[in-house]
Amino acid sequence: MAELESVMEKNLINQLTTGISQWTYRSDLKNDTAIWENIRQKLNQNNKAALQGVEITDAEFEQIKNYLLDQSVTPYKAALWLAGENGEAIIPLTRENAKYGTIHLMAVSSREIAGGRSSYEVINQFVAEKITDDDRTRRFDVTLLINGFPMIHIELKNQAHPFMDAFRQIKKYSIQGKFRGLFGFVQIFVVTNGSNTRYIAADVGERLNETFLTSWVNQNNEPVEDYLNFAKEFLKIPEAHQMVGHYSVLDTERKQLIILRPYQIHAIEAVKEASRNQQSGFIWHTTGSGKTLTSYTVTKNLLQIPSIDKTIFLVDRRDLDQQTTGAFKSYAENDFIDIDNTENTHELLKKLLSADKLAIVTTIQKLQINYQEHYTNI
Repeated sequence: MAELESVMEKNLINQLTTGISQWTYRSDLKNDTAIWENIRQKLNQNNKAALQGVEITDAEFEQIKNYLLDQSVTPYKAALWLAGENGEAIIPLTRENAKYGTIHLMAVSSREIAGGRSSYEVINQFVAEKITDDDRTRRFDVTLLINGFPMIHIELKNQAHPFMDAFRQIKKYSIQGKFRGLFGFVQIFVVTNGSNTRYIAADVGERLNETFLTSWVNQNNEPVEDYLNFAKEFLKIPEAHQMVGHYSVLDTERKQLIILRPYQIHAIEAVKEASRNQQSGFIWHTTGSGKTLTSYTVTKNLLQIPSIDKTIFLVDRRDLDQQTTGAFKSYAENDFIDIDNTENTHELLKKLLSADKLAIVTTIQKLQINYQEHYTNI
């Protein structure tokens, strides 16, 4: 007999809130009012210095709500805000008392993962507000909140249903406008029937494409299909926050959020580990597997290491130099890293010697010439 959805829900929450997962179950957060108040409490708690001991007033919180609702019109716009300045999503607040002026409140930080001012909560059976009088009340299964903001939504079906039923339900709810407002901040959808589990970057309903539903595989390239095993690997902290903060990329050309695939993430983690150990190596990916996107995300993650000032991306042809630089700049347009290409060897040397934290895209030939002509000065 198939496990009931209510039992699956309970088991999933139990998995998320036991051991080292760091999620806290909040049975009291069932509607918009409760979640807004939770966000308000976290903003007060995380910004005591900026608020100078004076908590956010009702009028000020209305200002904050209006600002946030403007950021969550689409998951892509929400992702732009979440990327923030240097990995921090900030809320500008003009205080009622003129002596305080305009201040900036930290809302969510991808620099403080599994610590600092980051908090992690799991809710279930959230009641989505009716949009019209004849609209039906909808209840969401399980949602994960980071600093109070809904970030990952999980839709469950029992084994009597295909996991695609869960995906179709999310798409239907999105078309109906249920993933607006606070739930417009959701960055990742997870769908499962217990035996088969997939994840996908959030998007507005009409643009949600089942082609991009992705299975998780572990480092041994073994599929992780069971929903509880998926929770252990993908949804625990710090992994879940890293998926949102470090392994998502904004495609400015298509106005879409991209969540990396497992093999890309494992490759990036291997590069980071090798860098920490001062080792070298290579990553092999097939044609069409997203090597440029993997490379860009490696670059972004390496530049988050304080001791690294430059990352150099080498290509072997000038046309690839221009193509890669264009792709990198498109991804980085709303990110915190600076991408520079090099017109000539003099320009490359200048950038290598600069004090700026940069990602440099250049050719092997330019680097070789620089080494031969200027290596004593580098």
